[in-house]
Amino acid sequence: MENRSRDIGIFALLILTFLIWSNSFIAIKLLLARMTAFDLLRLRFIPVAVISLGLIALFYRDEARAIWKAHPWRVTLGGLLMVISYNLMLNSGMRYVQPNAASLLIALNPLITLLLAVRFLGEPFTPRRLLGTVVTFAGLALVVLLGRVGGGIDTWIALDKVPYILLVLGGPVSWAAATIIIKPALRGHSPLAFNFVSLAIGGLPLFFFIDRPFVRIALSLRPLEYGAAAFLSIACTILAFTFWNIAVKHWQASNVSLFVYLNPPLTALFTYLFFGIGITLYFFLGGVIMLAGIMIATTGEIRPENQVRPGVS
Repeated sequence: MENRSRDIGIFALLILTFLIWSNSFIAIKLLLARMTAFDLLRLRFIPVAVISLGLIALFYRDEARAIWKAHPWRVTLGGLLMVISYNLMLNSGMRYVQPNAASLLIALNPLITLLLAVRFLGEPFTPRRLLGTVVTFAGLALVVLLGRVGGGIDTWIALDKVPYILLVLGGPVSWAAATIIIKPALRGHSPLAFNFVSLAIGGLPLFFFIDRPFVRIALSLRPLEYGAAAFLSIACTILAFTFWNIAVKHWQASNVSLFVYLNPPLTALFTYLFFGIGITLYFFLGGVIMLAGIMIATTGEIRPENQVRPGVS
């Protein structure tokens, strides 16, 4: 009964997490109209680092020391991948990639996590997983070539915009790598404390890049833009990252990653409600094919959480 109640709570947390994260693409697109990708990275994560350091000092000093002592390279690399690598790539790519398409490309995260687990954790690459990989990338090709992924009016995306798609794809690669790296470190530690430590470490390098042009941009934002920035920092990062780590600690990572599939439909829904921006038939068909491929590849042969995985320490 206790486990069932916990599972219901985690399920609810993950639903809430992706209701929040699906709107992050819209907030990012709004702010990128006024600033560069690196400006947005600083605007979002410098406050996050300050808040995380404050929470560590007030509530998690002993736990933070224990986490750092036990897993220094995991928490450092995980934080840098989730904070700087993921967000800088996503922010840069979204200059020419619409929120609907960005959320769909980010939905490759479970598949990329699976492929990295096969390579680095010794998990088997079965025919089912091979089929899922082929189907997923067929759907991705349809989205990229015909789905109006770019910001222009043409159906076919211009060749000079393809690098922006690759940048967005770098986001789920960074997130998947971070998930594999931090999963072993969450055992025996508070997911809240681990979240604040990784966010603080990931955001610390940004303090060295606070300059006058950035301060001028930050002070010139309109109320709606301040709201979008606060939403990204507080809701999408402090809260949603914590919810994610709680779920990863108690559930199998492969099960948690399945909720990433909620991002594309939720983002498309909110984009339509807020801006009236619809999706093309090719985008819809390619998205269905992508999600079908990911489901094929990741929903079979799920290992028990307590089974020891090769290569994990």
